Amino acid sequence: MTGWRPESGGPLDGMRVAVYGAGAAVRQAARLLASLGAAADFGEDDTWHEADGVIDAAGMLPSTADVPAVRTVDTTALEDWASSGAMMLTGRCEGPPLRCPGQPASAAWGALLATELLARIGGRDAVLPGPRVLGERAATSGFHRRAPWSANGRFRAGSVRRTADEPGWPFVLNGVTHRAVASDRPVRTARKRWRLPEILVADLSSGWAGPLCGHLLTLLGARVVKIEDPARPDPARSGPREFFDLLHSGQESVALAPADATRLIGLADVVIDEGLVERVEAKDQCWVRIRGGPGDAEAFAAGLVAYDADAGVPAPCGDAIAEPLAGVNAALAALACCLSGGHWRADLTLRAQAAAALTGSLGQGPTPEPAPPVAREPAGRAPALGADTERVLSRLS
Repeated sequence: MTGWRPESGGPLDGMRVAVYGAGAAVRQAARLLASLGAAADFGEDDTWHEADGVIDAAGMLPSTADVPAVRTVDTTALEDWASSGAMMLTGRCEGPPLRCPGQPASAAWGALLATELLARIGGRDAVLPGPRVLGERAATSGFHRRAPWSANGRFRAGSVRRTADEPGWPFVLNGVTHRAVASDRPVRTARKRWRLPEILVADLSSGWAGPLCGHLLTLLGARVVKIEDPARPDPARSGPREFFDLLHSGQESVALAPADATRLIGLADVVIDEGLVERVEAKDQCWVRIRGGPGDAEAFAAGLVAYDADAGVPAPCGDAIAEPLAGVNAALAALACCLSGGHWRADLTLRAQAAAALTGSLGQGPTPEPAPPVAREPAGRAPALGADTERVLSRLS
């Protein structure tokens, strides 16, 4: 296998990336990029000369190489799971941390590596976090493993072992599920100049998945305006302040009912929502819609659930794991669509994000010492509800 090719076109049609390394996360990154339209080759020797960008986990790229690149390390899927903090949240309180099906931590890290590479190809210099995003809510909330209950204690996994969904693909763009196929022949494409424009994001989402997408776009230099109905603000505002600050610092807050925010939504380059408002058709816009119920329930429905054989009980994986998986994939889709330009509708369901993480396995071998969940320090304080409403609206008048 030489790499991945898109099954059909996508926003990254014409892009070629080279990936050096055999680790699970970089392979996941290649698969995701190809599903969005890029040709992703597993690098050999000087493949990077013909690439628009490179992910290098093997130290193959010369330090003098004049090509957008993300340099990382090669790790196994099991190492990614153990280091993410999610493994420590999986299992019974009195039992050991458990392995999970698929490669969810590697899938999350692969999406983050792919997003960072697209930003660099588009002319932005940014560094995104790694797989520990899966455990950040638990770290700030004090959650712990308590199978068969979820880490937050709100979902109980059923006693019947789930049959996992078929490993799927996370992106539905303009009504079409985008897939990639393995290939043993490299593809030659004419090099294209890719540039990211200034990005205005209207974020109508709440909770974790959509706000994580908005947070990652903020880290990449986008202007993100969080729109909340003053009658129904984001429930996460009443949760741990540290987590809300982490996701929303550096953004603007507008308090408006969705019906009153139509003009602002229409001006945005990216809209993030949860299916609660009617889509506004705009010529050059990416509308990212994330739908689903609680992340633990959606992951369980997809079969992304561990099992404690000694106690005979299922164990939800991580903390609402379908939600951060959706968040990182949504950010990747949004950035790819912004690079391409044009009108895109990206639909992501939480169950599909969990199913997409079921590709591969953690493999065999001794289990590394699992790391506890940790959270990054917020860059600042999140704005108060409606703190920027007057100023933002005055700019539109």
